Formats: sequence, structure tokens, C-alpha cells
Amino acid sequence: MKRIRVLRNLILMGMGLLLISGCEKIQEIIPSEPPSEMEITPLRVTMIYPSDCVGSAAYCDAFHIGVKAAEEVLGITLTEVNGMENDPAATEMLMRDAAQNSELVLTAGYQMGDVLARVAPEFPDVKFAIFDVVLDIPNVASVNYKSNEGSFLVGAIAALKSESGKIGYIGGADVPLLQEFEAGYIAGIRVINPDVEVTVKYISKDATGFSQPEKAKELALAQYANGIDVIYVAAGGSSQGVLEAAQAQQKFIIWVDSNGNHLAPGLVLTSMTKEIPASVQRIIRETVEGNFMAGIRYFGIADGGVSYAIDEHNQPLHSDDDIATVEVLKAKIIAGEIVVPNTISLPRE
Repeated sequence: MKRIRVLRNLILMGMGLLLISGCEKIQEIIPSEPPSEMEITPLRVTMIYPSDCVGSAAYCDAFHIGVKAAEEVLGITLTEVNGMENDPAATEMLMRDAAQNSELVLTAGYQMGDVLARVAPEFPDVKFAIFDVVLDIPNVASVNYKSNEGSFLVGAIAALKSESGKIGYIGGADVPLLQEFEAGYIAGIRVINPDVEVTVKYISKDATGFSQPEKAKELALAQYANGIDVIYVAAGGSSQGVLEAAQAQQKFIIWVDSNGNHLAPGLVLTSMTKEIPASVQRIIRETVEGNFMAGIRYFGIADGGVSYAIDEHNQPLHSDDDIATVEVLKAKIIAGEIVVPNTISLPRE
């Protein structure tokens, strides 16, 4: 019995020596544990708005929704900064500071184009994205929407619904970006009824027109008083003034950038929507995944970048025949049978 016990102890000692001597081999075979979430550094992202516009403009709100969704879903470290639209030098300083503290800097609006064009080349290792501006810079993703196509569809809706044969357009600033909306809108009206009288007004020649709701309301009231029964507004924070005029006169308004049908059910005829939140999340996700793509991109009707909104708030305003007509036009744009203009002819009618 004693001999068996000794033999067993010798066997156990031998196995222990084998385990010790083979420890390095075992460690080579066992895969190392993946890094924990705490060890992964979140992507640092800064969103620079053209002004203090979140909460007062559908345009800026759409970007805010997009970056906040990315923060929740992708776990980025997010900073939001308000640019100073009347002080480009100060805005440029804000962008440089963002570039020094972020790996991805986002901004939007035509007034931010020149600022980014000066700053981005100074930080070649930082990734930038700008929306609604065409910039060809190696470290910049330039995301643009075919707003003329979406405006074409809402122009057709306006012409189908107008009883007076008079339709209006109010833009924030008389600049090429907003002229694309105008060009598409008028083309959509004309394809339905070439005899419609279209009145075009801009609040300002520059970006100050996006923050003058009282002036916008004044222009809208004048249009409604002149017999216009549908106004398409693309004026940022000033759009609220046109909405107030529509409510006061019980006339139709067409919203822009995001779905505003709920703002005044029965009066918001439709909304020209741009899928800004999804585009913002796409750029951030690509960057998180190491697939950032610099260059100029366009999103239009064919890929869901722009469209028009029909929901429970405005559905009763539209007949099935009218929606079918708009859908036929939409299909023709996708097929290339209709090419929507993106520039206007001056002087205007």
C-alpha cells in the first residue's frame, strides 16, 4: 500500500513538472482576450453649426438629431459648437480648435464652405465632412443633396393643389444653394400647369436671412394677400414666420429639410425632406469603422436622399390621383426621363 502511494506521488510530481515546463507553449496556444470596451478610445467628433440654430431651424435640428443618434449608437465622444455666421474669423478659430481636439469635424451650410476650405488643409490628419457645399479637398467628405429634385416634386404638389393659380416661394438667402430649390420648385409647378403665376422672394442676400422670422412673416402675408395660396419656404429659422402667416391666413405652406407636416396639420401641404440624420450617421459610422471616404457625393431621389412627406397629418389633403401623378414624376426622375434643372434664369419672371 505504501509503495502504491509513493508511486502515485511520483506520477503527480512528474505531471506538475510537465505542466511547468510546457507553460510557455500553452500560453502560445490560448488566444489573448480582446480589449474591453473601456480600452477602446471612442472617436472624438465635433459638430459645428453655422449659427446658434438648433431648436429654431429644421435644418440644424436635422444635424443635431443625426449626431446625437450616432453618439448613442456608436459611442462617439461628441462636442457641439455654434459658429458665428456674421463673424467668419471667429468661426474659423472655432474650427481650428475643433480640429486640434477631434478626429472628425462635421459642419454644414454654404456659409461654412470658405471657412473649411481654409482650415482643412492645415490639418491633413484630421477628417472633415461638410454638407450642402461642394469642396474637393483630400481630407474632406463633401455631402450634397439634389434639393432641386425634391423641390420639383413639392412644386408639382403645389400646382395640383392650388386653386388660385398663384404660388409663392420664400428663400432665406439669394445664393446658389437656395436657387437650386427655386429652380426645381418652379420646374415641378410648370410640368403640371405652365400657366401658374410664381412669385419668388428672398429675405436677404446673405445668411442673415435665415434668422429674420418677422421679415419672413411680412413677405408671406403679402404673398397670401395677393392671392397666393401655397408658399414653399426654405429659410432656416425664418421659416417660423412663414408658418405663422400660413396659420393666420389659413393658407398652405410647404416645409423643407425635415418633415414638418405635424407643425400645422391641414396647412402644411407637404415637406421636402432631406435625409440629413441618416447621412450624418453614415459618415460617422464609416469613420468609426475606418472607412472614411473623402470626396464629393450627391444624394437624390434615386437613393433616398430627398423626397416628399405624406403622413397622417396631411394625407387628407391629397387625392389618390394627385399622389399617383407625383409618383409617376418621381419614377421618371429616377429613370432619367426627367432631368430637373438646378439653376435659375435671371432676371426672374
